[in-house]
Amino acid sequence: MKCKISQAEFAKALRACEKSLLLKANLPVLANILVSVGKNKLEILSTNLETATKVTIPSQTQQEGKITLPGRVLMEFVSQLPEGTIELEKLGEEIVLSVKGYNARFATMVPEEFPAIPKIETGREFKMEAQLFAKSASQIVFCAAQDEGRPILNGVLCEGGKNKLSMVATDGYRLGFVEMVTEGEEKATKIVIPAKSIGEVAKLIGESLAGDKEEMLKMVVSDSLNQVNFKIDNIEFTSRLIEGEFPNWQKIIPASFLTRAKIQREDLIRKIKIASIFARDSGNIVRLKLEGKKLTIMANTSQVGSNETETEIDINGKGGEIAFNFRYLLEALSAVEGEDVNFEMSESLTPGRLTPAEKQKEFFHIIMPVRLQT
Repeated sequence: MKCKISQAEFAKALRACEKSLLLKANLPVLANILVSVGKNKLEILSTNLETATKVTIPSQTQQEGKITLPGRVLMEFVSQLPEGTIELEKLGEEIVLSVKGYNARFATMVPEEFPAIPKIETGREFKMEAQLFAKSASQIVFCAAQDEGRPILNGVLCEGGKNKLSMVATDGYRLGFVEMVTEGEEKATKIVIPAKSIGEVAKLIGESLAGDKEEMLKMVVSDSLNQVNFKIDNIEFTSRLIEGEFPNWQKIIPASFLTRAKIQREDLIRKIKIASIFARDSGNIVRLKLEGKKLTIMANTSQVGSNETETEIDINGKGGEIAFNFRYLLEALSAVEGEDVNFEMSESLTPGRLTPAEKQKEFFHIIMPVRLQT
């Protein structure tokens, strides 16, 4: 096993594979990366048994072969090397890496101990703009539940077909929805992908494209394997799917809203952050009062004090008062693009909705209110 590869390309590939590397594992081989040298290419593969990442880079191959190497140490070593051509060679039971006077020997494990990763060759296929997927995912993925009390809520519901793909995430207290235009699959598709996997794909896109908005992302769903595979450029990311029935999320969305207000987004974020200073010791609750052409944001804690700010807004409807967890408001507002947002509500105990004032795609956040104390 012997080849020459670019230090920059190898380092970038190893960073991508870190997404699926399991550093503390009952199986020591899961802390390793499988390196396969083939004709004119080198493949590296990592897995944590939930996800797998494979990256392919060019290689000047002299002798083909495969071996597993300690992932973290290899990653740290290669990242510190100067740019140039790395020579990789298997000598006995070790792998030797050298470039411009820097040399290292790595202990190995036989490739047969590395878990077999099923290859998804056929399935329901979607293609979409990679940057659009990454942006859309980042706008809703944080709404998924963090605790494992209801595993299905740790995932993102993906529904596709007829050149569209929607993603929904909820933890029971808030919900994010986004829809994208796609190519490919026409049949209705409904799967739940772990939110962590969706987030990792978004990060891989951001790290690999460097601003290139033309690249397409391919997503292939395999029902027989209960897995989904994402491919962009020279990177493949595979994740298991979550089994179970996702809640009927549409039923929590009011059929209509009695009040709609157009609000300057950055100004609203600033005032909610100020209110949050006084809300931290009172359950993170901030109150929003819409009346006339004015929005009043209030927070108070008996041990600390109170805060109240006002801002002029465009409002349609009867107005009202409603309370939310300020963290949910801030996260939703940070996900919305544009100068202005639309805030919609009906009653103090019905959900509120945030959408961009300038609609560019189907996208909204629903936030459940907190009961107002009288």
